[in-house]
Amino acid sequence: MADGAAPIGHNSPPADDAFAAFSAHIGDLFAEASNFLDGAGINSDGEADAVSRLMEMIRKAAKDADKARAEEKKPHDDAAKAVQAKWKPLLDKADLAVTTCKRALAPWLQAKEAAAREAAEAARREAEEKARIAAEAMRQTTLEDLAGREQAEALLKDAKAAEREASRAEKARPNASGDTRAVTLRSVFRAELVNPSDALKHYVAHHPEAIKACLQQLADTDVRGGKRQIPGFTVHEEKVVV
Repeated sequence: MADGAAPIGHNSPPADDAFAAFSAHIGDLFAEASNFLDGAGINSDGEADAVSRLMEMIRKAAKDADKARAEEKKPHDDAAKAVQAKWKPLLDKADLAVTTCKRALAPWLQAKEAAAREAAEAARREAEEKARIAAEAMRQTTLEDLAGREQAEALLKDAKAAEREASRAEKARPNASGDTRAVTLRSVFRAELVNPSDALKHYVAHHPEAIKACLQQLADTDVRGGKRQIPGFTVHEEKVVV
C-alpha cells in the first residue's frame, strides 16, 4: 500500500450536474483506489478494512450513478415508447392486410404452379419423344439419302425447338402481377426434429464446439439452481469476494 493516501470518502459528489458530479466523485474514488491497490497486496486487517470500505463506496457511487443515468434517459425512453405506440397499430394493420393478401393468394398461386408443373412435364415428355423420333430417323437414313436426310434434319430441328420450349416451361414461375413487383411462390424449408439421438450424433461429429457450449450452458444453469452432481461434469467450488 502507498503511504499518505487521502482518507477514504473525503470527496462527495457535487450537487449540480449529475454526470459531472459523478464523474468527479467516481474519479476521486478511483484515484483513492489506485493509492491502495498499488500491487503490493493487502498486508493488514486495517488495510483490508479500508479497501472494503472503499469498495462499498465505489459500489454505492456506481449504483447512484446508474440511477442518475436511468433518470436522465427516462424522458428519451418515454418519447421513444410514445412514438412506438403511435405507429405500431398502423403498422400492425398494414402487416395484417399483407398477411391476409398472402393467404388469399397462396391457393391460387399453388393451383397455377401445379398446372404449370403439369404443362412443363408434358412439354418435357413431348421434347423427349421428338428427340427419340429424330434420333431414330437419323439412324435410318444415310448421307446419300437426300430426302430421308432432309426429313431427319427437320425432325431434329423440331426436337431442339421442343427442348427449348420444355426448358422455358420448367423455368416458368406463376405469379400475380402487382404495379411494381410480381407476387410469386417461394420455397421455404424448416427442420423438424424426429430423432434426437441421430441429430445429436450428427452435430457432435460436425459441430463439437457448439455442442460443448450448449452442454456448458445447461450445466451452468443447473449449478446456479443448486445441483452439485452432474454426469460428465466436475463441479468446482471457488471462493469469491462479494
